[in-house]
Amino acid sequence: MAMGSFRRVTTSPFLRSVSILSGGSALSMAVPILAAPVLGRLYAPAEYGALAQYMAFSAILAVLSTLQFQHAIIAEGSLRAARQIVWLCLACAAGAALLVLVGVALAWPLGLSKTAAGAWIWMLPVSVLVAGVTTSGTFMANRMGRYRRMAAVPFLQTLTTVTLSITLGFAGWGSAGLLSAYFAGQMLQALAFVTYLRGASLGTIPAPALLWRRARRHWKFPAFTLPTGLAGQLNMQIPVFALTALGAHAAVGSFARARQLVSLPVTALGGAVSQVFRRDAAKQYHQTGSCRKLMLRTASGLFFLGLGPCLLFIAFAPWLFTVYLGPKWREAGEIAQILAPMLLLQTVVAPVTTIYYIVGRQGEDFALTLISMAIMATGIVAAVFLRFDPKSVILIYSAVFSVVYIVYLARSFTLSKRPDQ
Repeated sequence: MAMGSFRRVTTSPFLRSVSILSGGSALSMAVPILAAPVLGRLYAPAEYGALAQYMAFSAILAVLSTLQFQHAIIAEGSLRAARQIVWLCLACAAGAALLVLVGVALAWPLGLSKTAAGAWIWMLPVSVLVAGVTTSGTFMANRMGRYRRMAAVPFLQTLTTVTLSITLGFAGWGSAGLLSAYFAGQMLQALAFVTYLRGASLGTIPAPALLWRRARRHWKFPAFTLPTGLAGQLNMQIPVFALTALGAHAAVGSFARARQLVSLPVTALGGAVSQVFRRDAAKQYHQTGSCRKLMLRTASGLFFLGLGPCLLFIAFAPWLFTVYLGPKWREAGEIAQILAPMLLLQTVVAPVTTIYYIVGRQGEDFALTLISMAIMATGIVAAVFLRFDPKSVILIYSAVFSVVYIVYLARSFTLSKRPDQ
């Protein structure tokens, strides 16, 4: 009996899909980890700080790229309607890119030109457009079960970014090398999904009236999910802006590098699980009124898989970063110790919070995000005003987010089953 249960679990479509995505994620994870010793000796923390600033702006603005209509690609009942939503997302991305271009032009003489990223800020409109294409392509591929493509594209992007970063690092490009490599990886990913969408039988561009009807049908996504996403990204990027305000440019780079490397082992599988969980949980909830068992299996499995790397970083991160990346990265190791518990919770909680979209509780999601942002902003602004050291700022960030993730986990459990079930 036990052997039969084990066989059913290991051959389930859910786990097969996860294994495909997690395999690609594992390869994507291995490339920057293997390249880290070289990159750590080619680039200084302050140079990674310039990249972190650009990525902070890009991540926040990318939320605007589709007005969060990409979630409707999964939610729509018919494939025809889902294809129309893809066109809606692409139209939104083009409009958002134009608005960002105007915003950069207006803000450039007001101080934006003084950021560490410099003239690269002018590439933000392109990054926004690329984000819209990539997001639309990813969600359509997820709906169609094209997990091999979803696994291959991030790997090629990572390989391109890392290879070009090393090449330009040896050429002495400094922060421009990191930014050039990052942008090249973005463009490759977008090109891959443009190719996919062209072959996805999207048909001709729907009439504006039809796109408007689709937008009105899914108005909750821009009304609630969009501001929630913006607030969430602001929360994530607050340390970058706070450390910049303190003049701790090297700490910005150390923070960004620590967050990236610590999150890699625990999010490689988490990202794959999130894509598959979103689809399978929606089906279970709509058919049976509950996806609680899937939610509990997913959360507990991710916790136990991520616990080992988390404990390893807590115990040995300063030593690991110094030996692996080089002596100038010890501060990044100390920051990694602070971030490890929060990033473990993030990995566990992020996939299952898609339940909020499944059950239509975007308003509650938005309220929780606003509350957490208010608490986070109050703590971080006070720390900057009082001139706290960089690690204290990061400790506040990690502690607040840890509490927020625990609250989200509890609420996701409650919402995963209809009250009448």
